[in-house]
Amino acid sequence: MVGLVNREKESTKLLEAWNRRGPALVLLYGRRRLGKTFFLQDFLKTHRGIYFLGADSTSRENLGEFLGQLRRAFPERQDATPANYPTWRSALRLLCDLANDEPLAVVLDEFGYLCHADSAIPSILQSVWDSDARRTMLRLILCGSEVGVLSSLDEYGQPLHGRFDWRGYFQPLDYYDTARFIAASSPGDTYPAKDMMLTYGLYGGGGRYLAAIDPTRSVSENVAFQMLDPNGIFHNEGESLVRQERNIRDMAGYNAILAAIASGATQWGEVINQSHVERATLPTYLSRLQQLGLVVHEKPFEEPDRRGLYRLADNMLQSWYRYVFRWRSAIQMADPREAWNQLVQPDLPVYMGLEVFEGICRQHLVRFSSRYSLPLIVDIGRWWSRNSQVEIDIVAHLKDDSYIFGECKWTASPVDVDELIKLQRKVELLPHDSWKKEPRYILFSSGGFKPYLRERAREVNVVLVGPEELFPEMRLSEQ
Repeated sequence: MVGLVNREKESTKLLEAWNRRGPALVLLYGRRRLGKTFFLQDFLKTHRGIYFLGADSTSRENLGEFLGQLRRAFPERQDATPANYPTWRSALRLLCDLANDEPLAVVLDEFGYLCHADSAIPSILQSVWDSDARRTMLRLILCGSEVGVLSSLDEYGQPLHGRFDWRGYFQPLDYYDTARFIAASSPGDTYPAKDMMLTYGLYGGGGRYLAAIDPTRSVSENVAFQMLDPNGIFHNEGESLVRQERNIRDMAGYNAILAAIASGATQWGEVINQSHVERATLPTYLSRLQQLGLVVHEKPFEEPDRRGLYRLADNMLQSWYRYVFRWRSAIQMADPREAWNQLVQPDLPVYMGLEVFEGICRQHLVRFSSRYSLPLIVDIGRWWSRNSQVEIDIVAHLKDDSYIFGECKWTASPVDVDELIKLQRKVELLPHDSWKKEPRYILFSSGGFKPYLRERAREVNVVLVGPEELFPEMRLSEQ
């Protein structure tokens, strides 16, 4: 079993909360399947505490289960029964008593379920926190996957606003830590760089998915028998992930929208045309999907007033709707290997080049900018003209007020100097003069670069990033 990979920041924050004087209130939230539960349970292995997973049930039922968990954690407190502690207020006060003399970490996972069952729970918690918990060493951690519900707990006017000592948004692993995760679970040789990127493109950075990958099998075999096989563990994953969310009733509409976006419909009109969802109802669907953190509405870089594009926030969700949902009838009859060979593999250059590789390149630039002697990155994104005739894959604003522009090419063969010329011409067409003052350039290519481009790049100080440079300090297998 692979341990924690790149959760140093979260671990540090949690330890700070544990070591602080007095009580500590923590909010940790993020999409499902990212490893939040594993992270918190790993912390509780070495710290005195209780873990409780809320259920989509009644408040009374959850309270009874919580008290049962408390009795198991503290056998001397067999009096912790619903008869003696009939309310959440009394149960929370009991936690304060248990944390009087030494720190106690209490994780209330899927806290959103508790709030749905009893809308007064945040107010009850506020009352107990402001009075009974003040002189204790209670470390209360509220966790959940309902991004909208959990993030709203700290909004102005809400009972718990301003009381959190740490508010953490649990992110999926980026492409580099995904590779670290796979390498850590491999008993022998790791995947080559391109396969690492393919794995990230198809599985994303969720710990639940990465833990299931068998690194002794090829990427194609893993996908074939985990996603494309009707008996595979992730064959129903995309739809199940959405269906688990609260207030998702019309799965047909959500499926149609997600499948449309996964297939490349990024503009409002394209989503309507491909999903066949009624124009009047589409805003409701998209708003809910954005609230759940499943869909992102991306605006052109530094132009927040312009119309944006829609994309799926998770690579697993995107690949599932693009391949499994789209080809569900054919997959039921096909051998999983043939499904990969005929339905997935031919489309991978388009899929990876559409958005996945651009995301990898942006992550790389943010993470490793110091390797290229660049000033601190203030903001990063992509830009496209109003008529979509000019598109620039990467635009980043640097600390010295200069800008760097990048092009990302998912290709099997090395790129030549014409790609640099095209990028420079695109920058000349930009409407923002401040962007074009002493611009910097960076080119990414999954297939490497031709010698003349490398020579030219050295002359004009252009950064070139090939597959080897994308994984610095990692020993990956040869192609």
